[in-house]
Amino acid sequence: MAEEKKLDRREFVKCSCAAGGGLLLATPMGALAADTPKENVKSRGYAAIDTSGKLVPWLFERRPVGDHDILIDIKYASICHSDIHQEKGHWGPQKYPQVPGHEIVGIVAAVGSKVTKFKVGDRAGVGCMVNSSLEKLDQVENQEQYTPGTVFTYGYPEKDSPTGISQGGYATNIVVRDHFAVHIPEHISFQEAAPLLCAGITTYSPLMKARLKKGMKVGVAGIGGLGHMAVKIAVSKGAEVYAFTTSASKVQDILGFGAKEVIVVDDLSKLAAYQGKLDYMISTIPYQYNVAAYVALVKPYGTFCQVGMPERFEVTLNALGLAASRVNFNASLIGGMKETQEVVDYCADHKVLPKIQIIRAEQINAAWESVVNKEARYRYVIDAATF
Repeated sequence: MAEEKKLDRREFVKCSCAAGGGLLLATPMGALAADTPKENVKSRGYAAIDTSGKLVPWLFERRPVGDHDILIDIKYASICHSDIHQEKGHWGPQKYPQVPGHEIVGIVAAVGSKVTKFKVGDRAGVGCMVNSSLEKLDQVENQEQYTPGTVFTYGYPEKDSPTGISQGGYATNIVVRDHFAVHIPEHISFQEAAPLLCAGITTYSPLMKARLKKGMKVGVAGIGGLGHMAVKIAVSKGAEVYAFTTSASKVQDILGFGAKEVIVVDDLSKLAAYQGKLDYMISTIPYQYNVAAYVALVKPYGTFCQVGMPERFEVTLNALGLAASRVNFNASLIGGMKETQEVVDYCADHKVLPKIQIIRAEQINAAWESVVNKEARYRYVIDAATF
């Protein structure tokens, strides 16, 4: 992107909160230039127009396909709770209309003149990041989400965008810098691959950093779109998984995902029996909750990782509760592009697949209500042919 102001880390985080994851070798240069759109790309999707959380059909334009960009015809895009938080303004004021969606899969329809990673016809996926003001990204590989200049997939200031902000994947197509797209293997369906671009990587990255090994006792708090993937990934690595949910109706599903035990937390007193039992715990809970009560389930010097993002990005911590547990507390933000390709490949190879429900575009608003009411089982995936 041209002449974008460089941000230090503090400014970057502040901006994030306010805003809210070749054909060159196969085709003669003349044909490449002819096939690559140089004008704005017309798109059709569903957008939020205010904080009501109600989306409406919208015709809009995306930036032209640049030298380092690819154009993806979207086949499926799935619904993340983050979409709802951001469009309702829970994470700060937003610019509308805004198209959400950062779990995106489809077919490459055009490539820029300097793209070598993809060719027309490739299966591709896009997560929470789409662009950068940096010309070279090799030096920040796998740290893109923490790098000033990164443009997140929707609602983020983007100078070249006709709308002034990035627009997400609840739409017919998307233009993305090739560095921020991943290859979708042939042996996984588009529908099942889509949730891996956020729910998958957001849980996979911290779980891998925890160096899971067979028999390790891992807790997962909150069993929705992210949580059910955390259970499946941890189980696939040989961990002994304890799942904590407030939804009794999910117990049989979660056991089917491979969890050793499911604890229905209808009262915090249910947690007492597990105090100091776990080696590691990941929380995907996207609301305010009693963090210290869950942290206490981890052994002293174990690790508790927060990946759920509540309103205002805030969780309330009890300092004495944390001190008494002597647990290492951290948080994690999605994952880098190298890890994102890794989780897609891993889940395809080992059949670690999300449980999904396919919906049409006109069902998005009802699906959002179901997510908020904890009724989703476990990821809604939108058929982009219905936009």
